[in-house]
Amino acid sequence: MVEHGARGDDIIVSDLSVYYPSRGGSATHQAIEGVNFTVAGGAVCGVLGESGSGKSTLIQFLAARGNEMTQRGIQPIVNGGEATVLGVNLTKLSKRKRNQLTAHIGYLGQSDGSTLMQDRTIADSILEPIAERSKDFDRQAVGLIIAELMDQLALPLTMLHSYPSELSKGQRQRIVLVRALVTQPKILVADEPTLGVDLANRPKIADVLERQKRERGMTMLLVSHDISVLERLVEDLVILQNGSMVGHGPINEVFSATKHSYVQRLAEALRETAYDELALD
Repeated sequence: MVEHGARGDDIIVSDLSVYYPSRGGSATHQAIEGVNFTVAGGAVCGVLGESGSGKSTLIQFLAARGNEMTQRGIQPIVNGGEATVLGVNLTKLSKRKRNQLTAHIGYLGQSDGSTLMQDRTIADSILEPIAERSKDFDRQAVGLIIAELMDQLALPLTMLHSYPSELSKGQRQRIVLVRALVTQPKILVADEPTLGVDLANRPKIADVLERQKRERGMTMLLVSHDISVLERLVEDLVILQNGSMVGHGPINEVFSATKHSYVQRLAEALRETAYDELALD
């Protein structure tokens, strides 16, 4: 693991277990079980695993969006261990504390681009994380941040007056990345940030994230099967299978030295698919 020294923006996960209780015809589902890892402040950690491995549940919880997580309308419950982000124990969050914490944690969900409000302009959607906390903010300063991010992601400023239906899937994905970064958070948690983005523009997303790390020392937790993102940004990997951690460590060591058959298959799939979203049987 890459050591950056203890900082208040570490992510510390200690024997964390999360489950979805039974409801109606659905059975109890243990989404995360006994997961342990630390992301040092300023480091970038990748989270990998096939569909249903618990990736999204884990990172939503670590982004302090645990109250937003549902599986078929069921609220998840922590039934073991704990997690600390920015020095705050996520298993003991009041609504007030959660709202304060999320101001410092940028979050990009895998399907966020498709959930933009259709009756709001792109500008309104980008400003949402700031406006919902304060109506009195420095619009000029925020405007400069937005303009810089839009330029870096090859998005014209005229797009701010558009509506989601007028944008492509890849453009919407880049817009929600701008929204996740507009508050200049200390931590970014992102689920497949390049998903749906065309090959020509995917490197621009990696460029922006790399700059955030280099210039602002941003801590990142990324779910991505985009090999270019992994190679450029990620130092450590956490690999999940059926909610359990089956691989953890420096990215090259995890893939080159593992004896776990699932991790070996995962590494082979990444090499074969490169930019494509991972699909394992």
